[in-house]
Amino acid sequence: MKENELYELTGETLIVNLPEELDHHVALTLRQQTDYLFVSKRIRNVIFNYENTSFMDSSGIGLIMGRYREVRYLKGNIYLVNINPKMKRIIEISGLCKVAKKTENVVSALEEIAEVSKV
Repeated sequence: MKENELYELTGETLIVNLPEELDHHVALTLRQQTDYLFVSKRIRNVIFNYENTSFMDSSGIGLIMGRYREVRYLKGNIYLVNINPKMKRIIEISGLCKVAKKTENVVSALEEIAEVSKV
């Protein structure tokens, strides 16, 4: 997956289309890029799209937890979407399911964000 395919911006929402393997090297790059986007854009919510992901180690969990701290400060949320059974197990064991919202896909996450924004 090319770098320009990894990120999409929709208003105050950053969509991160995670690659097949989310390991230390990939997590470092994603952390640096998302840090830059948080500073340069007004990011309030982050959607992590697991559609193509089949592996995630502890650095991937750390990446999501770091973004969680950022968005909570701004009263936003983290969304995890398109989670396959293998990733679901890792997310549950790691406790990410306690800090992030899970939805079926990017569209449903964006709809939920729009509903919350109305209130």
